[in-house]
Amino acid sequence: MTHPLKPRTVLLVFVAAHVVNDFYATILPAFLPAVAREFDLDYSELGILSFAFTILTGALQPILGNVADRSGRRRWVLVSGFGVAAVGFLAMAAAPTFWFIVLVSLFCGLGAATYHPQATSFIVSAYPRDRGRMLGIHGWGGSVGHFLAPAVVVLAVASFDWRFSMVAIAVPLVLTGVMLRVQLDEPPPAPSATLRSAVTGQLVLVAVTFGILSTVGRSFLTFFVKMLVDEGWRETSAGVLLTIVLLVGAVAQPLGGWAFDKMGGRIVFMMAAGSTVFLVAAFAGTSGALALIAVAGIAFCTFSLFPVALALASRLSSDGRTGAAVGIVFGLSGLMTAVAQPAVGAVAESTGDIRVALAWLLPLSLLGLFVATRIRGQLH
Repeated sequence: MTHPLKPRTVLLVFVAAHVVNDFYATILPAFLPAVAREFDLDYSELGILSFAFTILTGALQPILGNVADRSGRRRWVLVSGFGVAAVGFLAMAAAPTFWFIVLVSLFCGLGAATYHPQATSFIVSAYPRDRGRMLGIHGWGGSVGHFLAPAVVVLAVASFDWRFSMVAIAVPLVLTGVMLRVQLDEPPPAPSATLRSAVTGQLVLVAVTFGILSTVGRSFLTFFVKMLVDEGWRETSAGVLLTIVLLVGAVAQPLGGWAFDKMGGRIVFMMAAGSTVFLVAAFAGTSGALALIAVAGIAFCTFSLFPVALALASRLSSDGRTGAAVGIVFGLSGLMTAVAQPAVGAVAESTGDIRVALAWLLPLSLLGLFVATRIRGQLH
């Protein structure tokens, strides 16, 4: 069965869905100070919570992407993901203990694992020639979600409490699932598409490079609000500042998609990796406003690579395997990010300074730059 919607309608549907999906991807850092205060948590425990929040997102994206490709059930997988995530947030709001929060946060990660492989498959099917630019526009929706999350959460927590806020913000997840169910049609299945057939050497290099650079950027964003609160900032002020930092993604993602179409994925990856190395070094060697500007720059580099990674994965995959390829790239990134958060938290506890722990991400940034040089060709 062919897709009944015009390409522009497909794009608009997924831009709207991306706002909601990535709103929840950035929501945890804004909740961390309130959760840490209620359950008396240290940075190591917050790293464990972040790990649980993201581990299934990484582990299940390749599998779910491949299942959706082979069965032609991309819409069903998408809708189910939003529903499962809503259940996770509702359960988290009723959590009696910290470890209960850790357990139910797995549902949030499970829900997030369904989005990017399916969304990319729909968009590149509608726009096979301009995939970089269109995925960049799609990424703009995600950046709006990232941008809104900290301010909305900290203001809601300040006005009510974190539990009521989690209940309230679960509602858009349900509404988005309903929208996708009504608007989309199931694509034709590709029963011959296997997960192994989607894996190539270049795809692995792209996945590793994206995973390393995403780990660096996500580590800074995860602990940003808590870091500032520990340094004497008010939670609302720290959350608003994170919102401003995340605003760069609204520019970075469309720009990254445009650059992919013009220059190719290898060059964009190398530029972002080199810039990340410089900015992490700048953060480590400065303080005050300059360090905060460096964090914003790191966020810019991270977000600029989202549409590039999606476009590269779809370009490197054969027909009917886009979901699996995107799942591999974003899945490995999610796994690397999940593992890194407890490690960063543990270093912060052992040194007594989260800034020192974040500065130690410089060698990881250098590794990302090295791996980026191994990506071959222009790939656009």
